[in-house]
Amino acid sequence: MNQPRMPYKYLMVFVVAFVACYMTQAVLLNRLIDIHGLYITGGTFIYFVSPLISDVVTEVYGYRIARQLLWLGLFSVIFLTISVNIFIRLPSPPFWEANAAAYVIALGSLFRNTVAGIFAILIGQFINIYLISKWKIILQGRFFWLRSVGASIIGDGLTVTLAIVLIFAGRVPAEKFAALLIPELIIMVIFTALGGLPATLLVKLVSKAESLNSYDIGVNFNPFKLTTKEN
Repeated sequence: MNQPRMPYKYLMVFVVAFVACYMTQAVLLNRLIDIHGLYITGGTFIYFVSPLISDVVTEVYGYRIARQLLWLGLFSVIFLTISVNIFIRLPSPPFWEANAAAYVIALGSLFRNTVAGIFAILIGQFINIYLISKWKIILQGRFFWLRSVGASIIGDGLTVTLAIVLIFAGRVPAEKFAALLIPELIIMVIFTALGGLPATLLVKLVSKAESLNSYDIGVNFNPFKLTTKEN
């Protein structure tokens, strides 16, 4: 029996990579790293890969696919959060109490992190893919690197600032807060600028392999519309 042809060759690779970044970053977010008096979260560098992935997906496959990608990432973290919050509260054997307590310390704040992350992503990352899509139409598909860097700095800047403030307010001393937020923003700008180059190459390769160059003319940009179909 002939198997039906998949509509896209490489989209699944981007989906898996994106969800893996979100899940890994969610687990490592609560691990602060001290670099000569400046602080970053354990998931910093892993997280900043995900906006580059969403930029490539938006450019090649279009806003509607990128919108679904962001929701898949959010749903995966929500599932992780619900699972963790159920099982770390179940009773453990007496000989396992120290290990159970370590889980609570490491993952007990995951619920707050997820709620804050959803809010930050709904604002920052949807702005990111919206700008990529709109600027592509205005600039007729040119200057992807510039569009990616510009959109990511705006979108990621909002995402990082909102997430750090909502997640760590009251947990990090006020006088140390700048030492946490500023390094995250600096790394974001550097990573975005450097990552735009391989992302540009990836766009060219994937667009050619997929024989696809999407322009989101007439697309409904409502971030809560989960279907890829248009009326």
